[in-house]
Amino acid sequence: MNKFFSELFRKKVYDVEKTQFVRKLGVLDLTGIGIGAIIGAGIFVITGQVAANYAGPAIVLSFILAGLTVLISALVYAELSSRYPITGSAYSYTYVSFGEFLAWLVGWNLLLEYGVSVAAVASGWSGYFRSLLEKGLNIHFPDVISGKVPIFFGLHFDLIAFLVVILVFILLFIGIKESSNVNLFIVFIKLFTLGLFLAVGLFIVGIDFSNLNPFVPPPGENIKGESAYGWFGVLRAASIIIFAYLGFDAVSTVAEEAKEPRKTVPLGVLLALLISTFLYISVSFVLVGIAPYKELNVSDPLAKAMYIHGQNLVGNIIAIGAIITITSVMITMGLGFTRIAYALARDGLLFSAFSNIHPKFKTPYVSTIVGAILLSILAGFVPLTELAELVNIGTLFAYFVVGLAVLYLRIKKEPGGTYRVPIPWILIPINLGLIIFVTSGLPPLTWMRFIIWLVIGILIYALYGYAYSRKVWK
Repeated sequence: MNKFFSELFRKKVYDVEKTQFVRKLGVLDLTGIGIGAIIGAGIFVITGQVAANYAGPAIVLSFILAGLTVLISALVYAELSSRYPITGSAYSYTYVSFGEFLAWLVGWNLLLEYGVSVAAVASGWSGYFRSLLEKGLNIHFPDVISGKVPIFFGLHFDLIAFLVVILVFILLFIGIKESSNVNLFIVFIKLFTLGLFLAVGLFIVGIDFSNLNPFVPPPGENIKGESAYGWFGVLRAASIIIFAYLGFDAVSTVAEEAKEPRKTVPLGVLLALLISTFLYISVSFVLVGIAPYKELNVSDPLAKAMYIHGQNLVGNIIAIGAIITITSVMITMGLGFTRIAYALARDGLLFSAFSNIHPKFKTPYVSTIVGAILLSILAGFVPLTELAELVNIGTLFAYFVVGLAVLYLRIKKEPGGTYRVPIPWILIPINLGLIIFVTSGLPPLTWMRFIIWLVIGILIYALYGYAYSRKVWK
């Protein structure tokens, strides 16, 4: 029995200098990958829906609460990525700290974060794309392929979301540097789009302070019949809106492809999150300041806020920018999915084929092909709103574990990298408390789905990963 438990929690030792990838990503590439993953459907789609249904103008406070929670987690990732500049992100960090079993659970939840996020964000992309075609070109898609009506067993099918995921994974199959260059171009477009919204909202439309009164609406029911608004609404909104912040850890999934990863990866993580947080707080304030929050329960709230004030050209530009922006999120999250699958397979916890590198393109092509098939199906049949909360709880579980990992490494007095979390015995317990506080705002059904996902992961480990990973080690 003692041997069983020692094997269950055995730790991995990585050679941080050894990699099958080519190191060609600099700080600008890494920051772009981070911003590409963070800014997307969260700000362009979910912000308006959450303001309308849960927090009202206090959505700004929800963004601050979620931002503080994730900011300390970003410091944790920065330290761990400077200690262990290897592919796998929180999975690899947990493997070297707490051992195999917890590492598998973290990796299993990271697959949930990256994979389901690709599918969920594709649904948001599809909504903006259809809206632009309908309003700008009067082109209408049949309801049966637009996810608007059930086709069988109560399921809806979104053809556009299905196809766009296929296209994204074709790009990822070609190669990381090519994908990174495209991603940097798209990041520039998304920053321009949000800057345009802020400029027009502040200086042309102007803030209507009557829209901000009361800033925290009194408790009551939303249009779904759920308890909402008040301070509970702020917490409930934060538990959903944290989806908008997820993705900064995508930077650490490509550590083996970064130049001087001990320096560039931590810097890329922090820069991406700080830039995104500033934009989120600014955009959410302007959004609820120029439009009544109850009118924002739509799939294109930023564009609609402009349409309300007759700024149709600006609204159309924002819609186009949102489409391009969400594309960058799919690229980055798809990249993270394939690299996590590669890391799990490399260590024997998933099928070994997932770690195969294409001889020409130098990418994990099996992971990419499987991801294209599975995630396009999810994108076609599952809407964004039903996935965001499940993604959140799985990801926050990973953030919680890596926070504990840093404290454990400090207790063991392990040598650090080029960056260390300041006052860790104050900041990290605050971070862990905030994670627990934010997840307490999630509904019981989300917790039930999360537990089911964990049980499936445990079964996979028991039936395959435990035995096969030992063969890989030998």
